[in-house]
Amino acid sequence: MTGGGTGGHLFPALAIGRALRARWPGGAVLFVGSAAGLERGAVAAEGWEFAGLGVRGVKGRGPLRAATALALLLRALREARGRLRAFRPDVVVGTGAYVSAPVVLAARSLGVPVVLHEQNAYPGLANRWLARWARPAAVAVGMPAAAPFFPWNRVAVTGNPVRHEVLGGDRAAARTAFGIAPARVVPLVFGGSQGAHRINMAVLEALPLLGPERERLHFLHATGEKDCEAVREGYGARGFRATVAPFLRDMGAAYAAADVAVCRSGAITLAELAAAGKPALLVPYHYAANDHQRLNAEAFAEAGAAQTLADRDLTGTGVAAFVRRACREPEALREMGRRAAGLAVPDAAERIVALIAEVVQRPRSNVQGPRSSAESARA
Repeated sequence: MTGGGTGGHLFPALAIGRALRARWPGGAVLFVGSAAGLERGAVAAEGWEFAGLGVRGVKGRGPLRAATALALLLRALREARGRLRAFRPDVVVGTGAYVSAPVVLAARSLGVPVVLHEQNAYPGLANRWLARWARPAAVAVGMPAAAPFFPWNRVAVTGNPVRHEVLGGDRAAARTAFGIAPARVVPLVFGGSQGAHRINMAVLEALPLLGPERERLHFLHATGEKDCEAVREGYGARGFRATVAPFLRDMGAAYAAADVAVCRSGAITLAELAAAGKPALLVPYHYAANDHQRLNAEAFAEAGAAQTLADRDLTGTGVAAFVRRACREPEALREMGRRAAGLAVPDAAERIVALIAEVVQRPRSNVQGPRSSAESARA
């Protein structure tokens, strides 16, 4: 497995890895990620072997930094070849980000089959490039809009896998855990692993406009580290009930407790909203690569599964209008949630594993050399 850098690339990799282990319980997993990324801790929790590469992204850098990044990429390619030769994988699965490039290219040079997974409606640079050069390869896409960017005979629409903890949460138990009364309307506000300052401030701006709804609301808000105290104080000053934390460790419980969400529109966030059947106000991050979050959000809005609000137009007024609608038009929001649930692909990880199995079983030249009987048994 390779990918990471952000949760949007890491969480699908974890979900796919778990599904692989469920299908082949005796299988071994090596996760190759960034030495400086967030993936090391998550991979250790799974009990998988981890290898960190010292590699950086190239896109958007000045000439000197780009040259340094390319030099690191070449070194990482040599490191990846060494790791793959030692591990002798049956397949390399890449979920995107620059760290996947040297691993997938090393796999190609060693004749190891490759399966790529693209989460977004507009594919990232790494996957677009690797799908062209990494052969033999298959590409699983999370959204149908991404399919035309890849060779038609190598792409399959599988959906985006979500963390198992997001599925099947108990609403009553989740609300008890967060200290939320059963009758409250609960907006879940979050902005990714680092929070979203713009969303945080817009919610605080919305509070004075939500005075008539104050006694009906309980906010569940993941702020990121920087804004946590300011946001907590803002709720308190306005007399609103809120559970505020830098991060919500149990996102499954958070989704289960919530009625609506106010959040960014990364592909995995949308997959989780669909899996949980939650209506949302989506605020695409304007600086996301290739504006892919806007395209993701538009796909949900066109299906009636969410409302969207451009980051440049984000104000307290817009947030207040959505939260007020959740209080006053609950059936309309429940219908939005049902439409979101209609976009869910609960067996996405299993579909990807089926594609992986198909690719592994294709005849290929054994560039890595013959396996021992013990290695074949492991495979």
